[in-house]
Amino acid sequence: KGLNTISPTWFSVTDNSGNISSIASTDYVDYAHQCGLEVWALVDNFDQNVDDMELLSHTSSRENLENQLVNAALQNGIDGINVDFEQIPTDVGDHYIQFIRELSVLCRVNNLVLSVDNYVPKGYNTHYHREEQGVMADYVIIMGYDEHTEGSEKAGSVASLPFVEKGITQTLKEVPANKVINGMPFYTRMWYTDTTGSVTSEILGMSQAGQSVENMGMTSAWDEKTSQNYAELETGSGKYQMWLEDEQSLEEKLKLFQKYELAGVAEWKLGLERNSVWDLIEQYLK
Repeated sequence: KGLNTISPTWFSVTDNSGNISSIASTDYVDYAHQCGLEVWALVDNFDQNVDDMELLSHTSSRENLENQLVNAALQNGIDGINVDFEQIPTDVGDHYIQFIRELSVLCRVNNLVLSVDNYVPKGYNTHYHREEQGVMADYVIIMGYDEHTEGSEKAGSVASLPFVEKGITQTLKEVPANKVINGMPFYTRMWYTDTTGSVTSEILGMSQAGQSVENMGMTSAWDEKTSQNYAELETGSGKYQMWLEDEQSLEEKLKLFQKYELAGVAEWKLGLERNSVWDLIEQYLK
């Protein structure tokens, strides 16, 4: 319900020459189309052996990558390509945006939708050239989460409302609203801070998180500051904390989608949600 596009992680860059691995499936695409869904296949750069500078600074490797992506999309009946390149070094930024420019031309010629995933804007990621993406790509997607993540020195929300809203307003300074999609998390982090101050966390889906609150006898209450239900439990050895992503917190994020008249919302990721969220999302996206 309320879903019109699905973005499976099908392509990964495997070497500096721009070759990709693919698990694309024509049967999957056909089935998605029967369900009224478009398929935007995702390509990532998560292979540790790939050097982004080597890959993106050479015309030959960029072209190889672009051609492989578009050919795979056309062979499998895919509707679009979603680029999820993360942790790009600052000095690679100009080569990265050149890749997006070239890919956008190929996509347009072949009637494919091009969408690009982006972090919430911060001073250290300006080299992603969001403004230029907003010219070249069909959609610029904000990954409106990871406010606190693995490695954070203190516990905190994955996506508090002020953090999400700032991500949207900063992006809108560079990209027109009708191209901006805000990504929302379907997950929560359960934080544990021991008596020495050492912090660890694990990711829980919505039902899992709700179940943990119940099973552990945690107290939870609405927190105005983050627009989330906050739960905690003090034990002799330390403290458990959760800023819950649930129907209530997602509704506040959906109100932002309406307020800023964005192109759409995205969710990371399928399978971590409760079924009831789709009624809510459908209500806002009608």
